[in-house]
Amino acid sequence: MAEPTPFAFPVRRDGGLVRIDLGRPEEGNMLTRGMVSDLSALVGRLGGEPDVHVVALEGRGAHFCKGRDGRGETTAGMSPLDMKNKLYGPILGAYTAMAACPVPIVALVHGDAIGFGTALAGSCDVTLASDAAHFALPEIEHDIPPTLAMSGVMRNVPAKALSYLVYSGETIGAHEARQLGFASAVFAAAEFTAKADAFLSKLAGRPRIVLETIKRFQRQAPGLAPDMAADLAGSIMALARTHK
Repeated sequence: MAEPTPFAFPVRRDGGLVRIDLGRPEEGNMLTRGMVSDLSALVGRLGGEPDVHVVALEGRGAHFCKGRDGRGETTAGMSPLDMKNKLYGPILGAYTAMAACPVPIVALVHGDAIGFGTALAGSCDVTLASDAAHFALPEIEHDIPPTLAMSGVMRNVPAKALSYLVYSGETIGAHEARQLGFASAVFAAAEFTAKADAFLSKLAGRPRIVLETIKRFQRQAPGLAPDMAADLAGSIMALARTHK
């Protein structure tokens, strides 16, 4: 049963695992700007709860997330600064929240992830995909440079692969998405739920300090010189072992 929250998304808990339902199956789980802000706040709150070990993002219906719902929005009369802060700020904030959450976030991509949906899935630490799912960043077809989406996935996806998907606007299948780095693992559609649940259950049973340490190192080490990355690896390993 879903847990009531002050946010726009149903939440279910199972021990250390928390599942966030994107909550709009009738709309392809497209998210409004307000919902994107709510998602960021919810992820931030859950990440701060010591009994939460893993956060999973999932959707019901035919799609994981068909993108952002911008119906009714307008840029009329907005300065570039207004656009950056009011229109783009919530989206960028979601990617920041995914990276900043101290525990792993797992996307369960059972169906198509398009535009913001691909960026949201790609910004998660682990992305499990059904072989029936498709991924696309089609903004270039509308003469829009998808820099927001790129900022969300660039820490997880190789630059050459990201460039191809962005410049081509191509829709790719789950197996190709895994080859390019947008998906971590692909399961047959008939087995997707069982395989994903098994992965989440096992991961949620790990000590939180272990999961936090892995994510912290993955987030911080790539920007360091080799000797500094090695020093960080030793330091946080020692702290983790001390607190076990």
